[in-house]
Amino acid sequence: MIYKNIFPSKLLVLFLILLAFQAKGQGPDSVYTVPNTPFLSHIIAAKNLNTAIFLSKETYPIPLENTVIAANGQLLLKQGGSIYVLIRQTGFVYQLIRSDSLQCVFKRIDHTVNLNYNIDCKNFMYQGGLYSYGGYGFWKTNGHLRKFNFEDSEWDIIPLNMEIMSTSYVWFDEEQGRLYVPFQRVVNAGIAGPENIRGVPTYTSYYLDLKTNQWIKLGELEKDVTKIVEKDFSSNEFLTLKNGYIHLVNEDTYFFDLVHNKIYKSKSAELNQFLIRRSSNYNLFMEGDNIVSYNPGNQLFVTYPLKLSDFELLRTSIWGQENKVFIFLLIIIVIALVFTGGWWIFNRSVSRKLEVAQLKILKSKTVNQAFTAIEVALIKLLLSASSKEKYVEIGQINHVLGIKDKNIGLQKKVRSDVMKAINDKYEFITQSNSPLIGSSRKEEDKRFYEYFIKPSELNTIKRILENN
Repeated sequence: MIYKNIFPSKLLVLFLILLAFQAKGQGPDSVYTVPNTPFLSHIIAAKNLNTAIFLSKETYPIPLENTVIAANGQLLLKQGGSIYVLIRQTGFVYQLIRSDSLQCVFKRIDHTVNLNYNIDCKNFMYQGGLYSYGGYGFWKTNGHLRKFNFEDSEWDIIPLNMEIMSTSYVWFDEEQGRLYVPFQRVVNAGIAGPENIRGVPTYTSYYLDLKTNQWIKLGELEKDVTKIVEKDFSSNEFLTLKNGYIHLVNEDTYFFDLVHNKIYKSKSAELNQFLIRRSSNYNLFMEGDNIVSYNPGNQLFVTYPLKLSDFELLRTSIWGQENKVFIFLLIIIVIALVFTGGWWIFNRSVSRKLEVAQLKILKSKTVNQAFTAIEVALIKLLLSASSKEKYVEIGQINHVLGIKDKNIGLQKKVRSDVMKAINDKYEFITQSNSPLIGSSRKEEDKRFYEYFIKPSELNTIKRILENN
């Protein structure tokens, strides 16, 4: 009889153990009714609050004890009157559907099955939509953009023009609809090498335009900024502001103003201490111009006024133009300038030598002079007038040529012969088809001509006269 009583007892114990394991491994409920805590009351009452808050265990709205995701963190998203709680490392989404002074009711609105593909992803809201960007899972980071489909209760993937990996330095500009990624750290444990586990950095800055789903390159991270962030392996963003975010790096506080491409460093020891004591980043958010921190132990809120005067502007920008492109363009410009300058000097040298050679030939054919005295006198008359942008009339030319008292027919012939000789000699010396002396009809009387030296030939004829 004793053995008969022991066997049923063992069965009962085994059954209870199986029930305990089953209870521990069950999934979360679809609806939770929880107490309205001072923390939730404050968040609900803040109608203009748009923020994402990493919650501590004491402030988790969704009770997940004894479920398969009990160890997962929780993130609260609020935009206006909409409040969501996302279970981190999953796609689980709970929405606050109603509340009163005593209770809050959260309802799960997703049908997610896959888990752990989006560890430390960036969750944000835009125009009423829920988004999830990047994250780590299955031994590597990803640059996927996901949007929650309220009709199908599922997360949809949004195709982009390229894959840019996320880091903790990610900020979303709600006004412009832009997601900023100043640099990437690519983790891929499937490739040998410790650097692939820690993350290989790529210091190129981008932003994602949610209106076009296109990544736009901004430039290369500046060297001084690279020195600040290269050893910061924090997995979570710290504190989001209107124009960027705040990060703690080696107990220094930096404000990255991504809208204006500027970086500031805190000069306030008090601000640094306030944030260092809250480096876990739990229950910390911006409300207006104040940093708000909730202490679940005494259920009190602590505020710290954030002022730009507490920061000094560093001389460097966050990103600059891509160095390779800049250097390449600079090299092309230098080569073009050297080639153009060399070609100009070469042509000028050849032209000068040719002038000298041709001038010697003319001198050998005459009495050691290329231009005769009469020709030089006429050239100087025209040169003097043309330098003052004036024209020379026929009467002045006749006087220089000594034919003012001759008949009109002879005057015309002499003028023509002398000018033709000058132009022929000039073209021979310069080896060009450009005559030295030009003419145009007088404005007052179109029957008569005025004469001049072309402006482009003034310097050349002066040089030739010096060697004549």
